[in-house]
Amino acid sequence: MDPYRIRATAERLEKLPEQRRRRLRVVRGHLYYGVHKFLPQGATYVTMLREPVARFLSSYYFIQRRPLHPMHRKVTTERVGVEDFIRLTPHRQNLQCRLIAGIKSEGKCDERILDQAKENLMKSFSVVGICERFEESLVVIAKSFNWEIPFYENRKVSKTRPQVEPSAIEMIREHNRLDLELYEFGKNLFQEMVAKKDAEVKKGLVHLKSIPKPGRWQNMYQSSVGAGRCLVSKIASAA
Repeated sequence: MDPYRIRATAERLEKLPEQRRRRLRVVRGHLYYGVHKFLPQGATYVTMLREPVARFLSSYYFIQRRPLHPMHRKVTTERVGVEDFIRLTPHRQNLQCRLIAGIKSEGKCDERILDQAKENLMKSFSVVGICERFEESLVVIAKSFNWEIPFYENRKVSKTRPQVEPSAIEMIREHNRLDLELYEFGKNLFQEMVAKKDAEVKKGLVHLKSIPKPGRWQNMYQSSVGAGRCLVSKIASAA
């Protein structure tokens, strides 16, 4: 699911025949909390929270790199800077709160939305991972669902970015204050989960680091398989 796709939406998921919805094993993507209501077999949630300033800047530069993004043309042709982008996109500020609370609002995010997001994290999420502690989060997810990790490798990581003025960083923090609070709340939940599974997590990290990286040909094969699965997933979502 993706908020920028026409067909892979929560509204369309709700309209699918119950038999098809019942067969679903995973619903993934950037989505608002609440899709479990459309799954008759029941569901749990997993999320990866990201430090809000890093998340905002990642999104800003991602839009600059993606010609098909709805905001790409405006951001690039009008040379929209970080501070102007914040002013242009009030609906994208405190975005993690909005998504996890399951509340779609074009207006200002408030304490009510933050409280709902915190409640959802505690009651409906099996794992609240942290992007800045990705490997630990990956191990906790695997242990929670008894999944195997064949290998792990970073992809789509930007190597260089322009320097951002301190005033712009402060403005990002100011306009994402509730996301910052939710992030700290999520970090505490994650730390509690790691503490409960301390021995398992340490053992899992050792195993994760010992898994050999795929060679050139295996990497090409895995990339092809991954691309194929992604294409099949998109076709299935649009069908």
